[in-house]
Amino acid sequence: MDKTSRNRWLARGASLVFAVILWFFVTWEATELTSRKFLVPLDYQDIQDGYSISRRIDNIEVRLEGKLEDFALMNRRDVVASVGMSDLRPGKYSLPIQVVSPSGLRVVSYSPNTVDFELFRMISRSMRPSLVLEGDMPENLVLSSVDITPPEVTLRGPEAAVIEVRRAEARSAAAGMIGGAEIELPVFLLKEDGNAADIEAVPPSVRVRAYFIRTMQETRVPVNVQVTGIPGDGLEIGKIIISPDTVLLRGTGAALLGVSELTLSPIDVTGHTENMNMDIPLEPPSDSVTIVGAEQVSLTVEFRNAVETRTFLGVPVELRGTSDAAKWILSPQVVSVTVERPSVPGAAFDPNDPPLELYIDATNVVTQQMTLPILVDRAAAGVSVIRIEPQQVTITAGGR
Repeated sequence: MDKTSRNRWLARGASLVFAVILWFFVTWEATELTSRKFLVPLDYQDIQDGYSISRRIDNIEVRLEGKLEDFALMNRRDVVASVGMSDLRPGKYSLPIQVVSPSGLRVVSYSPNTVDFELFRMISRSMRPSLVLEGDMPENLVLSSVDITPPEVTLRGPEAAVIEVRRAEARSAAAGMIGGAEIELPVFLLKEDGNAADIEAVPPSVRVRAYFIRTMQETRVPVNVQVTGIPGDGLEIGKIIISPDTVLLRGTGAALLGVSELTLSPIDVTGHTENMNMDIPLEPPSDSVTIVGAEQVSLTVEFRNAVETRTFLGVPVELRGTSDAAKWILSPQVVSVTVERPSVPGAAFDPNDPPLELYIDATNVVTQQMTLPILVDRAAAGVSVIRIEPQQVTITAGGR
């Protein structure tokens, strides 16, 4: 064999060996097992309406093992990490996490394996804010009365945080209120120890106007009562009614300036299922102050079934009262509506089916444009409308 032929055969042999090695490498690479880590969102399943979670974790780290080709086909959303919360009552829990992997891949490990959290119930409560004057006050002036708008604020949040609120205060420097102007002031919610509560008032501020007179020896203040404890299962505190809800105090100017409300002894409602009615004797806030007229107040604590609240977005507004609806253009055509009803286990609101109809009445509209209020029709039994945003719709002639 000449040198040229020998070189040709050597080249062919080398090519064959290279092809075999390449085939072996590709086959080995495709079948080799490997592992990878992924950050997977943790799904809290079956949380009951009206409940929420604190100290939660949002993601866990999951290690999967499998072939490269299986990883290439994987969608990260195919890895599911969840913790079941069906039928849990308020309290602290430590529950195992369940992880499901895509087909062809195996869960090697995940961290953490359990999740610690606290489950709590959301409740609401109304409270009258009081004005607290700070700083020096001229000796010849005494606070006579206070107008606060709105007269009540709503506390909504975790049950324990709402119950521990003892008073709501609107604070201002005394000098800033003497002129008689209406001032917007933030509302501070305070616990029994004077520290700030962990929730906010709704609305977070009120408009306050204070009235002063010279050498005033009497002042009227609101009566406040602290309600503690939790009523029987399935109930929450509804209304707290005090009659009379204000009393007239008489004393020295210095003594009355330090009194913004008259606080009654705490009332414990733990385990009660029926409305509570009682008469409570009044006691002056100090030895230098007396109560004029009233000796006691009547207190009523009403309970109600826990309520379910839902906000529906994009609810259509129907035009009624005209035979030619196509003539008018509505703006906006859809609104949001917030409703509530007594909570019924296993019968939550359908988020896609508002339990009412909204419409505007164009019966007497004769102008080219008019703004009309939104009206409610066919509301389901027990459903109350809390809020409609916006509350009015503008109709304009010009439709076809």
